[in-house]
Amino acid sequence: MNILSVLIVGSPLIAVSGVPIAAHHPAPMLVTDAPLQLIDDVDFTTRKDAYLQKSRTEMDEWRNKIHGAGESAEAKGHEVSASAKAHLNHTWTATQRYWRKLQTESAEGWDKTRNAYERSTAELRQQWHRVHPEDQD
Repeated sequence: MNILSVLIVGSPLIAVSGVPIAAHHPAPMLVTDAPLQLIDDVDFTTRKDAYLQKSRTEMDEWRNKIHGAGESAEAKGHEVSASAKAHLNHTWTATQRYWRKLQTESAEGWDKTRNAYERSTAELRQQWHRVHPEDQD
């Protein structure tokens, strides 16, 4: 019996036996609704908690600094341009918003939100030094 006749006669038997035939059964597709886990949840949670603790300390320092400066400026009669003060307040509000978002962010959006928070903090520092050039810490 030649090979061709074995393939012709044998193919139906293989199909009936339940053994998949490669030509007729492509590889199963990946399930697209299943979440793709790129980062180990425990590792992400640990890194996120550490970053949030550090940022919480930083936010507390900024809150004290900004509220203290307002009281100090009023007591000393320190005049700040309305525009500079408005920009500082706007930047502080944005920084607070990004910090709150960091606390609830998932692994997928973490880097984007963390970068936005860090840019906002850098802008806050810059605005602070424009309004308070004497405070160069």
